[in-house]
Amino acid sequence: MNSKELFKIMGEGKFPPVIPFIPTIFEHSAKVIGVTPSAIALDEDLLVKSQLACYELYKHDLISVGVDIYNVEYEALGAKVTFPDNEELPSTQDVLVKMESDLDKLKVPDPEKAGRMPMFLNAVDRINKEVGNEVTVNGTIVGPFTLAAIMRGFENFIMDLVLNPDFAFKLMEFSNKVSLAYAKSFIDRGVGLSINESWIAPPLLSPSFYNEFVVDYEKQLITDIKKLGQKNVALISGGNTNEILKDMVTTGTSLLLADSECDRIYYKKICQENNILMRASISSGIVEDGDEEVMKQKAYEVINDCIDYQKFIFGCGIVSYDTKPESVLKLKNIVRNYKY
Repeated sequence: MNSKELFKIMGEGKFPPVIPFIPTIFEHSAKVIGVTPSAIALDEDLLVKSQLACYELYKHDLISVGVDIYNVEYEALGAKVTFPDNEELPSTQDVLVKMESDLDKLKVPDPEKAGRMPMFLNAVDRINKEVGNEVTVNGTIVGPFTLAAIMRGFENFIMDLVLNPDFAFKLMEFSNKVSLAYAKSFIDRGVGLSINESWIAPPLLSPSFYNEFVVDYEKQLITDIKKLGQKNVALISGGNTNEILKDMVTTGTSLLLADSECDRIYYKKICQENNILMRASISSGIVEDGDEEVMKQKAYEVINDCIDYQKFIFGCGIVSYDTKPESVLKLKNIVRNYKY
């Protein structure tokens, strides 16, 4: 049974014969083919090769294509990104919106032409044509709060929310336009989609700020994406999101991530009440350490908490570059060999 068949069963409200296994594989895919994260971040062929190599090795149940996922839209807006020649991820120190007038100078980039957007669009398309008949392949976009905070600088943006909320809202409205344009290009290629929004997790952002300032923009983005024909959109935030979970549900997301720090029982209750896929995870650090007994103990804690929900998916955080492939395979075997 392939991955799409597993999710079809879950969509029908039935328990799948095995637990779906979805590790988050970005820069780790570079390690698998023996290159640096920057290499796959700059070379479409290497990006495709690395993701397909990981899928051939792990046969995980969803492929999310990305590397430096929070830089792509920002670079297309004009930011300079540094690409190290070692195992570090590409990064940027640029702040494009230092004053209000800077925002007026920015234009929504054309995803078919701007920066590395076309490279990621083409890579996702090629991967989907290769294996999309058996597994969902997702493109990734940045959520409105995170992209606005990157453009403005996090501390500046928090101050804007307090002292100049109209400008903060204008930033998030612009961010949504950027993300929606990118989303449309992925949708046009017939692939899946996830929104990465990890800067919303407490204590980085207070739950009251999330409720008052942010959630409506995420809701608008997901609504607009669905109007383009995308039925399922995942809103992904790492960290402990217990306190904002009920607000996140209202966005229309089809999947929520209960990261290793979250209260899984509470998450399961909310996801069950709203018929949402729940991806519950162990820490990727445990996978990197590679101790099979520890992995088994932690994995079983997750599984035992969630196994009675038919829309439960097992995951781990972003698999690090240094994680040995055999550790990921051990984890998959632990999950697959669990008996209902």
